Amino acid sequence: MNASTDKSDSQTDAVSFYVEEFQRRFHDFEQARQEELRHLRHDFIARLIGDHIVIGDKPSYDCMLQGMLKEDERERLETDPCFTKAWRIFVDLCWLKRQLLRVALVVGAIILALLLVVGCFLALPYVANPNHK
Repeated sequence: MNASTDKSDSQTDAVSFYVEEFQRRFHDFEQARQEELRHLRHDFIARLIGDHIVIGDKPSYDCMLQGMLKEDERERLETDPCFTKAWRIFVDLCWLKRQLLRVALVVGAIILALLLVVGCFLALPYVANPNHK
């Protein structure tokens, strides 16, 4: 029983180590990707559309993230269950963060639209009869 617990702890430690390593490398990968998009003259709106519509599903996002892996690490995704588990956890964490950003953008757009509607209703008396105070 103690041997299986030690093996489980070592696998958990390895998974945690891999996830932390992926998170460290993700920042540099994302920064390089954004710089490449800026170099291609993509503005903020084009990058936003590309990030959230073109790469809108999880498998596409996973493939895009695999670009940060080295060749031998891509091969390990097929053979090493511990490495694969860590990669899945990392992709899920990145996907969750991305989905939260989407929700924030949608909620922000709805609030902005509602503020515009309220502003139009408040301005309606002034527009309909500008001489009346």
